[in-house]
Amino acid sequence: MMPAMPKDDCLEAFRKMLLIRRLEEACIDAAQEKRVPGHFHVYIGQEATGVGVMSALDKGDFIHSTHRNHGHLIARGADPGMTLAEILGKSGGYAGGKAGTLHGCAPDLNFPLSSGIVGSILPIATGTAYAMKQRRLPYVSAVFFGEGAMEEGAAYEALNIASLWKLPVLFICENNTAEVDRKPGGTQYHAPNNSIIEITDLARIMGMSTGILNGLDLGAVWTAARDARERAIRGEGPTFLEVRTHTWPGGQYPTLVTGRTDIRHAWNGEVPAEFSKHEKWFRHNDPILSLARELLTLGMVQQADIEKLDAGVTRVINEAVKFANESPFPPVEEALTHVWPH
Repeated sequence: MMPAMPKDDCLEAFRKMLLIRRLEEACIDAAQEKRVPGHFHVYIGQEATGVGVMSALDKGDFIHSTHRNHGHLIARGADPGMTLAEILGKSGGYAGGKAGTLHGCAPDLNFPLSSGIVGSILPIATGTAYAMKQRRLPYVSAVFFGEGAMEEGAAYEALNIASLWKLPVLFICENNTAEVDRKPGGTQYHAPNNSIIEITDLARIMGMSTGILNGLDLGAVWTAARDARERAIRGEGPTFLEVRTHTWPGGQYPTLVTGRTDIRHAWNGEVPAEFSKHEKWFRHNDPILSLARELLTLGMVQQADIEKLDAGVTRVINEAVKFANESPFPPVEEALTHVWPH
């Protein structure tokens, strides 16, 4: 599952995956303490997708995300403290606390916005790609969205225009509700609310290059994103990648139902009794533990190296939590700044 990258780059990818996990755990802690305004969605279980794609992109590329954006921001290189401050609605965040969790952004990293409206981000990302092509810029527009976006009409308009005009877009569909077809002999996956079996067929009929990837496989995601980017830069048009991930058991209303991730599970094989009903998650479905096991199997690191890396990530997140908590809320006087006048 390792990307064909130098060892240091592979370890950096693993570090970013850990950073995402620890940030999301901190978000859940903050929510339990009533410090997160409103509902939020975490990226636990999908870390290999965000990090795999971002590792294949250039700093000049643009990123567009959806309501599950925390992992995308961190994978792009966003500051954890500013990211968490924004989630808490604090003035130290990237948008001064006004974007919150659903509209996370990092403009200095070409990550202009996220959208909490299902499917709405696809036309925006396609428009960005159109601007790039018109200006003859050697960059791509990458957009992340869930399989639910494929129930929206705006998605089809965006896919059609992108394919018709051969725009440099990477459509990354993170299918975290994929389930096995349980009919006799059935092995295919499908999204429950789509009549079509393969989501990629919806893009393929528009003449678009497609791919179906395992969301646990960092290397496969990185390779597919790299190839898609190269195709787009050559003027060969967009690519639609469906990444199938396993739903984290605590995701709908985020709580740490599997506990705070203990990286030692990667090598000791133990599943605590209180988490026994989630044994499959620990042994097979957690991308962090899966990648750690592969790093050990390949001899790229020792157990002590992983623990040291995790300790460093934990320190970064502790500082981020401190920064976010100490950051003030925006002053009342700024409530109407940046609001488009009627």
